[in-house]
Parts: sequence; C-alpha cells; structure tokens
Amino acid sequence: MQANFNLELPIEIENELRNRIIEIVKNTIGTIKHDSSFPEYMDKKQCAEYLNISRSTFDKWLKTQDIPFVLINGSYRFKRSEIDKFMVEKQK
Repeated sequence: MQANFNLELPIEIENELRNRIIEIVKNTIGTIKHDSSFPEYMDKKQCAEYLNISRSTFDKWLKTQDIPFVLINGSYRFKRSEIDKFMVEKQK
C-alpha cells in the first residue's frame, strides 16, 4: 500500500532542498568518476593514494583510527566503499 502526501513548503525551503540535492548528486558523480581508477579492494599504498595522504600518515591512521580492513596472511586490504563510509563518519 502506498500513501500519497501533498506537502507545500515555502519557496525558500524548496529552493534550498533543490540546491542541496543538486550538490549531493554532483558530488556523488564526481566520486564515481574518481573511484573508477581504484580497485574495489586496495592495498595500503593504493588506499593512501585514494585518500590523498602520505603512506606514513595512513600508517598512523591505521594505528589510531578505526579504519576498516581485511587482513589475509599479513596482507591488508581496504574495501573502497568501506573507506568512503569511514570518511563520512569522520566528517564534522
């Protein structure tokens, strides 16, 4: 069952919502284009490059932050979508 709602908002709020949605879509499209150059699962070097930080900074973050990873036979792998979620959670 689907409910239909008609909600009238002041024009200022409609415009603000429209602008924010457009901004989100633009940012998402930019991210998708950027993501395509990185594999779904990255090693430490690739992940540091993806985040645009040095490898030493990434190693510090790995020790002090809750960066999600998979460890297989001593080899770290970082799923791109999980790294994106991690970064969103860190936004203030």
